[in-house]
Amino acid sequence: MSEEHTSALPGQQPEPAPRGRRSLLAVVGSVVAVVLIAGGGYAAWQFFAGGGPRPAEVLPATTFALVTVDLNPSGGQKVEAIRTLREFPSWKKRTGITPDSDVIKAIFDEVTKDGPCTSLDYEQDIKPWIGNRAGLGGVRLGDGKVAPVLALQVQDREKARSGFSELVRCGEPSDSQIGFTTTDDYVIASDSTAHAEAIASAGHDKPLSEDGDFQTWTEEVGGPGIVNAYLGPQSVEVLKESSGSGLDELTGGDPATRNQLADAFKEFKGAAAGLRFNDGGIELAFAGGGAADENATTVGRGVGDLPADTAAVLALAVPPKQMDKLKASGDDADSLLSMARMFTDGTGLELPDDLITLLGDSLSVSVGGDAPASLDDVSSPADLPIGLLIHGDETRIQDVVSRVEARTGARLADLPATLAARDGKVAISSSDAYADDLLADGALADTRAYRDVITHAGEAQAILYVSLQNKWLDVLDGAGGNDQEAEEVAKNLAVLRSFGISAWSEGSTGHGLVRLSLR
Repeated sequence: MSEEHTSALPGQQPEPAPRGRRSLLAVVGSVVAVVLIAGGGYAAWQFFAGGGPRPAEVLPATTFALVTVDLNPSGGQKVEAIRTLREFPSWKKRTGITPDSDVIKAIFDEVTKDGPCTSLDYEQDIKPWIGNRAGLGGVRLGDGKVAPVLALQVQDREKARSGFSELVRCGEPSDSQIGFTTTDDYVIASDSTAHAEAIASAGHDKPLSEDGDFQTWTEEVGGPGIVNAYLGPQSVEVLKESSGSGLDELTGGDPATRNQLADAFKEFKGAAAGLRFNDGGIELAFAGGGAADENATTVGRGVGDLPADTAAVLALAVPPKQMDKLKASGDDADSLLSMARMFTDGTGLELPDDLITLLGDSLSVSVGGDAPASLDDVSSPADLPIGLLIHGDETRIQDVVSRVEARTGARLADLPATLAARDGKVAISSSDAYADDLLADGALADTRAYRDVITHAGEAQAILYVSLQNKWLDVLDGAGGNDQEAEEVAKNLAVLRSFGISAWSEGSTGHGLVRLSLR
């Protein structure tokens, strides 16, 4: 076991009062802010040398929640990050960062110039000991209690003891209640010295990095990135046991909602997220475990068949399991169906059957690429290429719409809007031309902008896609005026190709990917 040094701040008792958790969070915010903000700079990676253990290698397996920052990821990540960030014209201007900058000092000076830590000297108090990795989370201790934890990597253990003490002292000079211990590679801080020692000891005996759940979910999001997050199965028990009942706090005390939430948590098996620079873009990946849905509907094919110049689309699959529950609800409708009846009373809709018909298997809302010359040219919805596309039983959908029109006396044409149907698709659009475009077989799936950000289209159950290289940007740029700030925003947008969010399932594992692609 690595040698440990325990330290409480001068004047403190070894076991501080629980109020110290507020102080710990304040200090964590100061430390991680400096480290995280500096993470994008080339000089930051020059400054921080060596890898060393990650927080998960020193924190215990009973860590149920953890967010980590790693300024020394794999070599490929560094290259991708530098290349990506340098594409933005505002990067150097806004950050002042050049390859020769001491990024940590620049950020530290900016953060502390008007704060309570003006007495700290960067060269003497921070630079000699601070490392390149940090973690913030919660740990379940051996006695069942829960404690917050900060794991901050250090380069010099002895200097870290005094340096971290100074950092804590300046953050909360009159009410600092943090206890911490140092190991060969980390400062471990918690809401008491005893807790910090217990966490360090448990982490040495059985680290989180060797826990099967942690390994599984970290791998599911692509391994360690620049920022990672983990939520273990133990978090469900922590939530249930939290003071005042965590579930009651989330549901406002409503018994029905509490039971539904408890049922959802019952299937929870863990989750993780990872932020990284990859393939000329920035991406945030998610993965989590729950109940399997073997008959999940997908939307990738429908979205891929949209026009190639589609500017934006949001598409959602209709979960068969939820529709089966809705059909079975009948008169004993749940709260969602009851709410729907309130809004549809007098429309002639027969719920839940008509609602299920209108939703179809999937639906999408999209905006076409045929942008007006200026927003001043838009006087009605007919001037915008916008539409709703439903994949379902076109005859039944048209019957429901006709029945609602007859009962209410309102017609789609009065909006104005048009309805067209073909080959199991129903389009409700602002114009006949765009309705025809939606029903035709388009080639959005073949465009590079779409492929760059929607990487699992075939399995996707939800997709949000936005093109950032179309005429709409020129229209919006013109509406923003010609001031310097608007011009700067336009220059930064000009380096982007597209943005996308997709969600899909593999067995009982759900995945999500948020991705921004550069040209």
